[in-house]
Amino acid sequence: MDLDWTSNAGERMRDFRGYGPNPPEFRWPDGARLAINFAVNFEEGTERNPLVGDAHRDSRGWLKSSLPPGERDLMQESEYEYGTRTGIWRLVRMFEKYEVPFSVFVSSQALPVSPELTDYLAQADCDFVSHGVRSISAPRASEAEQRRSIRDSVDEVYRLTGKRILGAFPRPPIREEARRIMAEEGLLYDSATTNDDVPYYADVAGRPMLVVPYAIDTNDARFWGGQTGPGFTGSSDFFDYLRSAFDILYDEADTSARMMSVGLHARIMRPGRVASLRRFLEYVRQFPEVAIMKRNDIATSFAEKFAPENAWNWPSH
Repeated sequence: MDLDWTSNAGERMRDFRGYGPNPPEFRWPDGARLAINFAVNFEEGTERNPLVGDAHRDSRGWLKSSLPPGERDLMQESEYEYGTRTGIWRLVRMFEKYEVPFSVFVSSQALPVSPELTDYLAQADCDFVSHGVRSISAPRASEAEQRRSIRDSVDEVYRLTGKRILGAFPRPPIREEARRIMAEEGLLYDSATTNDDVPYYADVAGRPMLVVPYAIDTNDARFWGGQTGPGFTGSSDFFDYLRSAFDILYDEADTSARMMSVGLHARIMRPGRVASLRRFLEYVRQFPEVAIMKRNDIATSFAEKFAPENAWNWPSH
């Protein structure tokens, strides 16, 4: 089945139609109807901190501070430290136990900060998606600065792990030119969008580029509440929501395959919250025709079936 990527709105336009009433009929490898991707956001050590010359410290998280923003607050810093000291190791051991591949949305300067973890990830059944070089929003970044962030993150991940980045989710906000920069820098796909449950091709400078959507609702960041929507309060909230999303997507995928992204953050995945993830893994393994896949594998599997002629950076090399 060939998809008409030209029906998507062009660059700088909005596309409200998508696949409309005719989603593509296909299956993932081995006949799977639903592909699940676990995306571990690895950012620890790249947040704002006066220790490395930033004017303000990072204030995301639960702990609020009465100190001036230009001063360090060691209690706030400790939230990030938990991610690499304990949180991410808990996640990867669970993925090992259940033989689950996963993706790492990495702010690349986090890798040299945690060399033992970097060495582990270089050998693990995971891939990397560029999440910039630091966990810092840059709403006024120039095109050259955006390009340098992608290029540096791709190069650093390859240098330290030997793994090649194929896709990106730049640090939000996402500028109008971001997808074109990804394409020109040789990336196969963009994941900086939440507008579908199936990959698709979009017009980038007159050529089709693959988009592999992400999700904010099936995301542990909702334990923080605020911008991510109504907050999760207990472990059962997260499990119940993941299970409900899975059930609907699985039913919808009778003829047209679907994908599900589960966003995780090492510093958020405390023991009581990881319990919900373990319950979810136990739940989905009961169902046939479900594939837990790395993001690169989702992208290349879809591209093998549907890449239009002259698609950006396909075949991948």
